Amino acid sequence: MRWNDVTTDNPGLWRYRSLLGLKQSTVERLADEQKPEFLMPIEAPELADRLGIKQFYLLPLTTGPGGTFKDCEAAVVIGKLLEDGPTNTEYSWHSTGNTARAYREYANKAGFRNHSFFPIQCLSKWNGATPFDGSTVVAYNGSFQEVSGKAKKYAKSKGLEHLAPLEWKLLGKAPVAFPIAEYIPHVTTIVQTIAGGYGPLGIQQGIEMCRAKQLLTDDQQPKFAMFQILGADTISRLMPLGRDISETDLELPVNPFEPTLQSTNPLSTFAHVRNLVQKTNSSIDSVEPQCVIKQRSLLEEACSKRGIPISFADEKSPFISWAGLVQKADDGRLSAEERIVMLVTGSAPRPDIQFKPDFIMESDDTIHQGA
Repeated sequence: MRWNDVTTDNPGLWRYRSLLGLKQSTVERLADEQKPEFLMPIEAPELADRLGIKQFYLLPLTTGPGGTFKDCEAAVVIGKLLEDGPTNTEYSWHSTGNTARAYREYANKAGFRNHSFFPIQCLSKWNGATPFDGSTVVAYNGSFQEVSGKAKKYAKSKGLEHLAPLEWKLLGKAPVAFPIAEYIPHVTTIVQTIAGGYGPLGIQQGIEMCRAKQLLTDDQQPKFAMFQILGADTISRLMPLGRDISETDLELPVNPFEPTLQSTNPLSTFAHVRNLVQKTNSSIDSVEPQCVIKQRSLLEEACSKRGIPISFADEKSPFISWAGLVQKADDGRLSAEERIVMLVTGSAPRPDIQFKPDFIMESDDTIHQGA
C-alpha cells in the first residue's frame, strides 16, 4: 500500500482519517482548516549542527484549537464518540489542564454537553479558552493527586459519562506517527518530553498501524529519546531499579517547573513505558531546570523562523526535550549519523487574560461560583 491510498486533502490529523477509521462526515463536523492539529515535519539544519548530527526535524503540534498536542487525542476521542456514542450523553473529564481543554474544544464542535475538571494551580493553561453554552469548567482547589477522584465522584453523582479510556488515549496519540512515517520514515529517533508516557506509547501504536498497512517496513523502527524534568521524573528515576512502582514512589513537587508535567499516570503506564524502552532500544533521561533555561534561545529562534507557535512562559515541555538533547550531545551520547524528529509539544502563546472557571470545587466537595 502507498500513502496516496490512505491520505486525503483534509487538514491536520484528518489527512489520515482512513487509518483511524473515521468518516468524512466527522471531519466536516470537527476539522478546522485554520487550526490543524499538527503541521508536517520541518527540517532545522541549525539545530542539527548544534547537536552534531545528520538531520533534525521539528514536528509542530501547537497549531490546533487548544494550542497543544493534546488536540490530537481530543479529536480522535470525540470523533469516535460522535460516530459511535449515544447523542444525548453528557460527558466529563479531568486533567492538569491541556487534555481537558482540548476535549472541551472538540466536544463543543460535536454538540456534546460537557464538564471539565483541573487543578486550580493550572488555571493559566485555560487562558484564551472560549466560553461555550453547555460546557462547565470546574477548578479544583486542593492537591493535584485528588483531582481524578473528585471528578469521578462528581460525575457519578450527576450521571455523567467520565472519559479516561487507556485505549483511546493511545489511539489519540497514534496520528503523530503518521506524518513522520509518510514524510521522514528514515528518522532514527523520536524525541518527546513526557509525564506519564502516553505520547510515545501511542506513537508506537501508530508506527505499528503503518507497518500493518505496509506503509513502513520492519526495519523502519525509530527509537525514542524521552525526557522528564528533574523533580517530576518518576519514570526516569525509577526505571533503572527494575521493579514496579506504587503511589509512594510518585514525585509531585509543590512548586513545579512545569505544572502540566505533574502526573499520577506513571502508576498506569510505568510497565508499558519500560517495555517500550526495551523493545525499541530507547532512553529516558532527567533534565535539570537550569539547563532548560540556559538552552532555550536556540529552539525559540528556530521555531520563530519557521512560524511554529511556541511559548516558554506558557509551557516548557519542548524546551525540556531540547535541553536534554543538548546534554546528550555534549556528553557524547548522540551518533553523528542520527536523524532526529522532535515533537513541539508545548503551547502556542496564550493571552495574558486570566480564564474564569464556571465553578470552584473545594477539598470538602463544596462547589461555588468561579471568581
